[in-house]
Amino acid sequence: MTRPAQRAARSHPAGVHAAIEAFLAAARQPVLQEPGELPFPLQTGQYELAEKAAALLISTWDDTRQLHRRAVAIAEEKPGRLTLTIEKFGGKLGTLVFYDESKPASQNLRKQSERHHFREQLRAILRKQFPTWRLLGLSADLDLQHSLSANYPRALLRLGHKGIAVIGAAAGPADPTHALTYGLVWLAYLRQREPELTIDQLALFLPPQALTTTALRIKWLTGAHFRLFTYTTTGASQELDPQDCGNLHTELLPARPHEPSTLHPEAEVTPKGLKLRGLDVPEPAALPEMARLRASDSPDKLNPLYTRHPEAWLESQIRLHLQTIEANLKPTPLYGQVTAIAGTDRNIADILAIDYQSRLTVIEIKAEEDIHLPLQAIDYWMRIAHHAAQNDFKQKNYFPQTELQSTPPKLLLIAPALSFHPTTETILRFFSSNIAVERIGLALEWRQMVRVLFRYRGADRPA
Repeated sequence: MTRPAQRAARSHPAGVHAAIEAFLAAARQPVLQEPGELPFPLQTGQYELAEKAAALLISTWDDTRQLHRRAVAIAEEKPGRLTLTIEKFGGKLGTLVFYDESKPASQNLRKQSERHHFREQLRAILRKQFPTWRLLGLSADLDLQHSLSANYPRALLRLGHKGIAVIGAAAGPADPTHALTYGLVWLAYLRQREPELTIDQLALFLPPQALTTTALRIKWLTGAHFRLFTYTTTGASQELDPQDCGNLHTELLPARPHEPSTLHPEAEVTPKGLKLRGLDVPEPAALPEMARLRASDSPDKLNPLYTRHPEAWLESQIRLHLQTIEANLKPTPLYGQVTAIAGTDRNIADILAIDYQSRLTVIEIKAEEDIHLPLQAIDYWMRIAHHAAQNDFKQKNYFPQTELQSTPPKLLLIAPALSFHPTTETILRFFSSNIAVERIGLALEWRQMVRVLFRYRGADRPA
């Protein structure tokens, strides 16, 4: 077939129809997606193809939605994917994509469609909530340069010389509580990008399950007016008072400090049993082999005993060399995670200590880069501060024979020097002055030797 004949077949209703039928015959889980909308599963009895005039009419439906489009040509054919050119009302052209959801390569298409669908839902919500403001740059695209995630659509609202930074989160699968992190980064970036605007507000649009965690964090942030909105699947939205979005739920666990073990110089007896360099020891007989493999000079650095739980290993190193890191901290007693935070997977190691002035110190530890470290640290710090204010530590026999200071705890963020995320300083600028926070960067060879490379207070930048 000549090229003109091929082009004619690709734009003829019969040719478009044949291409769709061929795709459906080969696909295991065929779906149809229009950009900005959620995909339709193409199940028998829930779609229809009809040739009419100079186009192919495509209809599909489910229990709550329906779609009718006029396909005029085949735009692209790939294995597991067929893209059509469609004609919309008013003669405007658009695209319609058939893809096989069973193929791994199609997963990104579905995620993208869900992100774009929520972006458009957020667009409609913003027009209702801020009818007199101009909506600028609503995006759900990845921006690695500025550390902005595609999972959380963002925008700028403008009215004269005033601006509002906006961030939203869908109900899933990305954790909606992470929207606040990206919202702070977005706000700081907009203030730098738009110096002629006064951008003193950050508006967060979150599903109900993210409201309490976000509201509790906002209480310890400053530098902006934080506005909290929630929404329903039907597009209704309302602004909430962050002070009325749930209470702090926390439980102080029994006081059980880690104790050194006589079986190995770096082994510890913890509330959960024997550990070596942060790893559970199944039985004492396994200790020598674990010590050989979980060591800085391990002969097998791909072995799971070496690679697993780096935060726990770093925590054990900090316990052993605490005064190398902070000479004002008492080396004993030291406690592991002492509060229960229901429904969260912190993936952060922590230590609770006191200094020689009897002030509590919360130590949060990450061995790998994590943009969410500062706000996750607030989650733990606020619970320690709450229990301290209630005098719970004395009642549970923490730090016996010590009268603890009433001053709020200090917060130390400790990580290898190159493992602090570049936005850490940006986020710390929003911390309340009631949180005395320091960043401590360790040398890369922390498994072999603990050495402090830098120490910065608050959001101080390296000189």
